[in-house]
Amino acid sequence: MKNLLYYSLLLLPMALLLPACSSDENTKKSTGEQAEATSQTAYQIVPVSVESVAKQLALPGEFIPYYDVALYARVNGFIKSMPVDVGAKVHRGQVLATMEAPELESDLSRTLSDLTAAKGRLNISKSNYRRLVQAAKTAGAVAPQELDQAQAVVMGDSANLTSQQQRVAAARQMKQYLMLTAPFDGVVTERILSPGALVGPTQKDAQPMLKLKEIGRLRLQVTVPEVYAGQIRQNAPVTYSVNAFPGKVFTGKINRISYNVERSVRAELIEIEVKNPGLQLMPGMYATVGFPVQRQSKSLYVPKSAVVVSMEGSYVITVVNGKTHWVTVQTGNETAGQAEVIGNLKSTDQVLVKGSDDIRDNVAIKTVRAVPTIGTTDVSAR
Repeated sequence: MKNLLYYSLLLLPMALLLPACSSDENTKKSTGEQAEATSQTAYQIVPVSVESVAKQLALPGEFIPYYDVALYARVNGFIKSMPVDVGAKVHRGQVLATMEAPELESDLSRTLSDLTAAKGRLNISKSNYRRLVQAAKTAGAVAPQELDQAQAVVMGDSANLTSQQQRVAAARQMKQYLMLTAPFDGVVTERILSPGALVGPTQKDAQPMLKLKEIGRLRLQVTVPEVYAGQIRQNAPVTYSVNAFPGKVFTGKINRISYNVERSVRAELIEIEVKNPGLQLMPGMYATVGFPVQRQSKSLYVPKSAVVVSMEGSYVITVVNGKTHWVTVQTGNETAGQAEVIGNLKSTDQVLVKGSDDIRDNVAIKTVRAVPTIGTTDVSAR
């Protein structure tokens, strides 16, 4: 009985060890099968295609006023009246606000008085000079120095009169600044101040009195990506649509090209001048603008899914002798399922149909050629 108990205790650890060993063997076998399956994963490849495709490029645009100005007071004073309000349609030269400044009236009166006095002094000095000239005809009656001094007085009084005339003109101009007029035809879009407010250029944190925009003409601004910049031409026809008028298509042409690619957005600004006599369109509205674009020469195209965009840049993955190679590209025109690529590619290159940043550079992979057919995509081993 003691021997039986002894052998039972001896065999128990061995019995517990056998299932554990079997489990380890199964885990190793499963891991090996997964690694083998991963190593046999085949990636579809297609050749780079060469095409010359014309398309209608659609880009977002925004309407802005042809002119947009905030109107400030040019002299210190109080707003006396403001006959216009938000939405008022005004014409160039129309009075938008009137101010009052009693000190400007005093300045004008004082300069007018000084002008009158200057004219009187000049008349007296001229009379004295004429009398001396007449007297000088008698030999020894007038010393030459006295005659020169009289002439100098006339010249000084004449200069003083000119100065006073300029001061009067300046005072009158300042008084005209008491009337705020419209610099162009437009619509009042904001009225910031009201009658009674103190205004002027010397005021701390000066505010505009009104904001005026010309919307009878608008600028439709569009930022064109750098890859299309070479295809945009002055006076090229365009079409555009606005959400506020569904189904309606407007036509126009490219009036201005900035010829400058903004580094922050890598895009070029263009403007389309829009006549808006009925004021249907308004600043701030968005539009979808259509441009006909086509490369002057044939371009390289790959499936859209082949282009990888990651923190490392935009690239496609080519396969050479069974190994991957990242090729940096820029994308251009797009067609159904295809994207134009610009980079160090050739028409004989093969690229992965579905690129991914999980597929690293310079690694060996197994590939199959993708052969599109009607309704399906067949693959043949390579």
